Amino acid sequence: MQITSLHSLNAFLLPIKTVGVQGDCRSYSYVCGISSKDEPDWESLIFLARLIPRMCHNVNRVVYTFGPPVKEPPTDVTPTFLTTGVLSTLRQADFEAHNILRESGYAGKISQMPVILTPLHFDRDPLQKQPSCQRSVVIRTFITSDFMTGIPATPGNEIPVEVVLKMVTEIKKIPGISRIMYDLTSKPPGTTEWE
Repeated sequence: MQITSLHSLNAFLLPIKTVGVQGDCRSYSYVCGISSKDEPDWESLIFLARLIPRMCHNVNRVVYTFGPPVKEPPTDVTPTFLTTGVLSTLRQADFEAHNILRESGYAGKISQMPVILTPLHFDRDPLQKQPSCQRSVVIRTFITSDFMTGIPATPGNEIPVEVVLKMVTEIKKIPGISRIMYDLTSKPPGTTEWE
């Protein structure tokens, strides 16, 4: 679905749920992915990340998906367990992202930056019925003063776009990684984690 005419953005629902808060209760809702054929307008994406969960109550997170526009979003997930190989992939992605952040000098501006491994394998032709066997990574920058609520670091404002793109480039080199995503969602109380 195209959601804006200024920038060609495509929004799609991902087949995973994350933790969120609706009212006073913890909830588990879907993740909305956004992709683009153009360079993203990060301010517009942050606006959409605030708007989409308010309008679509079955969505509590919005992520930008780097790479070419997603034509066929994944409809299934890669079976994933806490095995040595899976943990090694996650540790490598986390190391690359944090190493680049430290080298850039912006580590002190970001309160926290969890790196999440998701069981999503993009860019498969549904007609070929290729099984889901890769995983994707979410970079989740978090700026806060109390670690209860917070906002994502907007590329181009709180963190240079070049730093984020370098993270994407280096993480993409890790074997078994399909796509890299950037969490655009503000964090209400109790939702600093992905589950």
